[in-house]
Amino acid sequence: MHRFANLMTPLVVLALIGCSKVPSIPEGAGRLEIRLTDAPADFEAVNITFSEISAHIDSQWITISVDTVTVNLLEFTNGKTVELSSANVPVGRYTQIRLKIVNAEVIVSGQTIPVTVPSGAQSGLKLIANFNIIEGETVELMLDFDARRSIITTGPPHDPHSYRLKPTIRVITKTETGSVSGRVSNPEHLTVAYAIAGSDTVATTAIEKSNGKFMLGFLTAGVYLVCIEDTLNQAYSNDHVEITAGANTQLGTITLH
Repeated sequence: MHRFANLMTPLVVLALIGCSKVPSIPEGAGRLEIRLTDAPADFEAVNITFSEISAHIDSQWITISVDTVTVNLLEFTNGKTVELSSANVPVGRYTQIRLKIVNAEVIVSGQTIPVTVPSGAQSGLKLIANFNIIEGETVELMLDFDARRSIITTGPPHDPHSYRLKPTIRVITKTETGSVSGRVSNPEHLTVAYAIAGSDTVATTAIEKSNGKFMLGFLTAGVYLVCIEDTLNQAYSNDHVEITAGANTQLGTITLH
């Protein structure tokens, strides 16, 4: 048993890592902060209830939080994040994060509909997340919870409002990620932006209708295809958008055609 396991102080809040000195961290420990972001989905709300969050080190699970917290994923898109939990934890190499999800629901046309949560998520959804905790420093771990891919319709065509949770969560480290942003001059028709690497759509965001601004965040360094499209089939595409860790790539003002 790690001698710092009793020092953890839970706080309710695809892995982000950033380091900063925090005087309140005890000797031999660092601090782990877990934050959540999301891609847009075709619901009015997607409410996920977490009951426990743990991190794995040296064949042992360290509890980060046992506070039950419910998050509407759709409030945290376009670069917005929310803190799920934070705690002082032992220094060392961590390999997994475990999330317990006890409840999920969506809101469609003003109606709240329960989402079936599989037993694996209730007992603990394990995510690969390799990161180091360094003494006296804070690590931010970002979970990119893709609601569009994670909520599966299971009902027949005559009863589509039956849903199952199949969590699709990306874990990213902050120091290894950057972002791309810009402004669409004609964003009136449900405009969506995508960052694609190879055949994988890595990040998605809805574009603010009021000002056309968007940000595709938490992208590992590399070259991406950025696509923007709306419901009128107007589009923009740039297949050579370079992302640099710790920086934002600005695309400027874009007009869809």
